[in-house]
Amino acid sequence: MNLRSTSFPFACIAVLMLAGCGFHPRGAMLVPDSVGPVKVIGSDPYSPLTLALSRALTQAHAQPAIDPHARAATLRIVSEAWDQQPLTINVHAQATEYYVTYVVKFSFTTAAGKDIEPLQEARLQRDYAYDVANALGAAQEQQTIREEMQRDMAAVIMRRIDIALRHMQP
Repeated sequence: MNLRSTSFPFACIAVLMLAGCGFHPRGAMLVPDSVGPVKVIGSDPYSPLTLALSRALTQAHAQPAIDPHARAATLRIVSEAWDQQPLTINVHAQATEYYVTYVVKFSFTTAAGKDIEPLQEARLQRDYAYDVANALGAAQEQQTIREEMQRDMAAVIMRRIDIALRHMQP
């Protein structure tokens, strides 16, 4: 009896169980044409979050708002806030782990000003180890964690918009 003959029935059972529980792949997000052109407005137009959201909307086939002064559906980043707290401290009173929180307040409205996604808050939290002996490497790790959290935040916001668009009245 080889590995293939034993793993195939288990794979079939797993697929049937997933289908039975209602699981199905989410699929790609598509912004309906009825939304019209979309623009992303943030306090900093070149912030990694603003740029990531602009790219994600383009990938979702949203029509970009060419003229910044024209009426368009608007994804507005109202605020971004970072907080970092020590999680553990060693015997020399040095932080060895940190707890990072990233909070973004945003809204998504139609060109007519109707809320698709009213003002709300999205929050991500992560903890990481800080190596006191390798402060230079730890600083690079902190930057990497922030970049990952910004990408994750863009995905969270896009999922919320996708859900709101699926439930929006035509």
